[in-house]
Amino acid sequence: MPRLSPDTLKAAIDPEGFYRSALPDLKGKPTAQGWILAVCPFHADSDPSLSVNLKHGGFHCFGCGEKGDLITFHAKLNRLSFRDAVADLARRYLLTVEN
Repeated sequence: MPRLSPDTLKAAIDPEGFYRSALPDLKGKPTAQGWILAVCPFHADSDPSLSVNLKHGGFHCFGCGEKGDLITFHAKLNRLSFRDAVADLARRYLLTVEN
């Protein structure tokens, strides 16, 4: 069985659906490039400082400096290692991953 790479996993996940599920408080409409703001779950944030991209899945917080892709976001949000985050997302999206 082929190993599921992080790139294959990211290609199989709709970033907009992922972030709308993980961050129900997305603010406003996305830019033409796909960026939209939310309150950051990684630090005490009252004003939206987290920018997520609904097209390619990247994120960056201008308050605490956290950044990465949707796998990194899932890992940090759920306190998982990168490998465990890949496995968890694969299960959630019904993809096969080899340990």
